Amino acid sequence: MFLKSSLPLLKKKLLFLCLLVSSSVISQTTVSGTITDSATKQPLAFASVVFNDNNTTGVTADIDGKFTYTSAKPLTKLTCSYVGYKTQTLILNGNPLNLNIRLEFSSNELKEVVISGENPANAIMRKVIANKDINDPENIPSFTCRTYNKVVFDMKFKKAEDSLKLKQKLNGHLFMMESVSERKFIAPDISEEKVIATKASGLKDPHFASLATDLQPFSFYKDNITFFNVNYLNPVTKGSLNKYKFAIQDTLYTNNDTVYVLSYKPLPKKNFEGLTGLLYINTHKYAVQNVTASPYEKGKIDIKIQQQYGLKDGYWFPEQLNYVLSFAESPNKALGIMVAEGKSYIDDVVINPPLRKRDFPLQAVHMDDNAGKKDSLYWAGVRKDPLTIYEQNTYKYIDSLGQKYNFDRLMTLSEKLATGRIPWGFIDVDITKAFIFNRYEGWRPGLGLYTNDKLIKNVSIGGYAGYGLEDHDWKYSGEAVFTVSKKHEFVFRGKYQDNLIETGKHGYKFPVPNAYNTRALLGYQYDRVQEARAEVGFRALRYTKWNIGLTTGRTTPMYNYAFTHNGKTYIQYNNTELGVNLKFAFKERIVGGFGQNISMGTVYPVLFLHYARGLKGAFDGNFEYNKIEAAVEQSFLIKNVGRTTYRLEGGYIDRALPYGMLFTGEGSYDTKYPLIIRRTFQTVRPYEFLSDRYVNLFTSHNFGGLLFKTDWFQPQLVLHNNFGWGNLKHTEGHSFINYKTKDKFFSETGLQVDNILKFNYLNIGYLGLGAGVFYRYGGYAYSDAADNAIFKVTMSFSIK
Repeated sequence: MFLKSSLPLLKKKLLFLCLLVSSSVISQTTVSGTITDSATKQPLAFASVVFNDNNTTGVTADIDGKFTYTSAKPLTKLTCSYVGYKTQTLILNGNPLNLNIRLEFSSNELKEVVISGENPANAIMRKVIANKDINDPENIPSFTCRTYNKVVFDMKFKKAEDSLKLKQKLNGHLFMMESVSERKFIAPDISEEKVIATKASGLKDPHFASLATDLQPFSFYKDNITFFNVNYLNPVTKGSLNKYKFAIQDTLYTNNDTVYVLSYKPLPKKNFEGLTGLLYINTHKYAVQNVTASPYEKGKIDIKIQQQYGLKDGYWFPEQLNYVLSFAESPNKALGIMVAEGKSYIDDVVINPPLRKRDFPLQAVHMDDNAGKKDSLYWAGVRKDPLTIYEQNTYKYIDSLGQKYNFDRLMTLSEKLATGRIPWGFIDVDITKAFIFNRYEGWRPGLGLYTNDKLIKNVSIGGYAGYGLEDHDWKYSGEAVFTVSKKHEFVFRGKYQDNLIETGKHGYKFPVPNAYNTRALLGYQYDRVQEARAEVGFRALRYTKWNIGLTTGRTTPMYNYAFTHNGKTYIQYNNTELGVNLKFAFKERIVGGFGQNISMGTVYPVLFLHYARGLKGAFDGNFEYNKIEAAVEQSFLIKNVGRTTYRLEGGYIDRALPYGMLFTGEGSYDTKYPLIIRRTFQTVRPYEFLSDRYVNLFTSHNFGGLLFKTDWFQPQLVLHNNFGWGNLKHTEGHSFINYKTKDKFFSETGLQVDNILKFNYLNIGYLGLGAGVFYRYGGYAYSDAADNAIFKVTMSFSIK
């Protein structure tokens, strides 16, 4: 009876609830739209939208200029504003959806408010800076996320309508690419980003991908923001109030929080690399909710970034990262300038998942083997918005061109060029050996040919031959390489060479990561070596690279020299050496690309160690000895001061050895080629000192433009201080050659000024010509002060 009587009452309650919900939905008003620049048609990120002239009733557009707002009260008026643009007001009727609001750019500067007392924007920034560590997403103990990236390339002309006409004529973009990556992270700096999907117009299976952090940081909280090797001081950092001018441009309201819109730019007469843009500061934890930034002083390449953050489990976390990259001018003015626009959407964020450090691979960034083979259904599921007609047409048209002209082959060529080779069927041509120059041989034209994976996978067999035009002699080598694992850099190598080795350069050492070894130009004292070598190289203990090798052969000095040892005189000698080499780079960032591991460096000191044991009697070796060399080097940025670089190195040999196997060649003073060469003594001649034990310290500090800068003259100042000590304990046995020891303390100092003159290079950057003066003092200073001063020149390349 009770159940039966209660049913009508339950039905009445349900009916009432349904009517209440229906009434609420019917009475709601929803407005949505997109806000763009009226001339360029580009979205205006973070524009402000206010309804009914009530500042507490409104919304901020997202990074794509889109907004949606729903209200229980009627919405009759919309006011849209954006810093630097004319405010626009619309009268609303009903539920207007998909509004297209176009704002006109205003020629007026940002509002300059005369303030008595403390600037209120500075008071806000103090709170932002105080909270920067708790709001930095890369200070979260751990997280995982997924990122979808899209980049499109177009040509841009001075007139916006000309750019639009070209786009309509092509019915698409010049080029576009997409990628999807999964990232996991443990604070403070353990990271893995795995590219699980990649797609590029014109390519069937691209081996590269665009990532969110290619051109901008993951978060806007680091002390310096780096664009194209230029370190810009972040406005959100300690000390920025003395460098930047902040101003409140607008005040917005979202839920229970206030959002301050602050403009920022460098203060007048402050010499530093600064940014300009807008900061949207949310009073919830005084965090950066949105930010736009671009270099205050423009160069040949300009970039503007936009970042949007949202709350995730109580933490502010990036939701979208955008950038626009453009050239100031084009090499060919008739073609316009190239513009790349990138967008990255971050989702599937998990805060503080249980991650283990040991589960992270060596490579911080790597690509899944099947990343380039995803189908259209997969891409439709990961894109935030469907492709536009222009984007669809880009894939159709460029893909057809790629198939017709074999763009994949061009991509393979690019990958090989990155390693210094050009593919020709199953043969690679080594272009690094095409022309070699030094003072002894002059020019040495040559040819290096090596098989590639098309013949035998992971096996390369080849050789090199070259002819010195000054010494009129051939040099050649042959080698076989078996790569067990590219990921672990596990390689077996066998090599024979009949070649020249500069005195003081005997023994294997890890190559210096320079595009070209400038010091090799100055070499004029060489030994002829005919030697065989077997070695194995691998990476172990994560941050450590090893190379172990056995070398045996005959050496003939190419200069007037004889060595007497144990009563026997050698004008040529045999040597057999077992060597172990180590490079330890703590937390070195490794990126997988172009079929190899690419080092992006580390902020920590890098250790190099070389040990060699001479094996007398083995393969007719004449000498028994122990030889050790070690070096520690580091480069680090000091905020508001510049970049400091140092290299501390030393070596020790316990027995008497021929001249060429001792330590020499650390000087780079040559009147014919007065070049500033890193990690050398600038006032010392190439073979001035000879040692069997030594310690050298090379230091430099690059002030950049911090000390002096004008609109038309922006030199880069570098201060050098170099010190050295050495000794030759075993002085006996060296005949017909002059040398001196470095057992007194050697020192030199110098001032280098880069970019004294700058020349426009193809409208993509500047070639800079600089000079330096170095002074030699201490135990090896000359009696005439004028002889201690050395003048040298330097060249550089920069985008500004």
